[in-house]
Amino acid sequence: MADESLIGRELDEVRFPVERGKVREFAEALLDPDPVYTDEAAARAAGFDGIPAPLTYAVAAMHWRDQTGAYEDLGLDLPRILHGEVSFEYHAPVLVGDELTARRRVADVRKREGRRGGRMTLVTIETEITNQRGELALRETDTLIETEQRTDGATQQRTDGA
Repeated sequence: MADESLIGRELDEVRFPVERGKVREFAEALLDPDPVYTDEAAARAAGFDGIPAPLTYAVAAMHWRDQTGAYEDLGLDLPRILHGEVSFEYHAPVLVGDELTARRRVADVRKREGRRGGRMTLVTIETEITNQRGELALRETDTLIETEQRTDGATQQRTDGA
């Protein structure tokens, strides 16, 4: 189980390119028809230096990571983890052609009582994403919730459909 000794621990670093085709696909998946995501002239007319990525594009970095390994390294039990929330703080546009580097670290670990009984461990992970010039593009903050293993014989509600 995660505890306060993990605060400040670096989890991983991953690099990933911002590719034109992937940005287009991401915008299509969001059902966003704005031409700034596909047309250089439209992007420049909107004030960008190139084709921007949609604001939530940074989640694509998650596919370049070993999530299960990171959870195990933190002592978290994967079947008991919920993703509580995510927030993004933007500092610079993410543009097609950028090479992003994402560095994750544990920002906080705390425990609290659940509303339906049992304790929870909340792990806050902060990811700083910089571009190829070393400039901070955005900061992503995720909160993971690990529910406590019940020892009273009560049946846990499962969310995996089993």
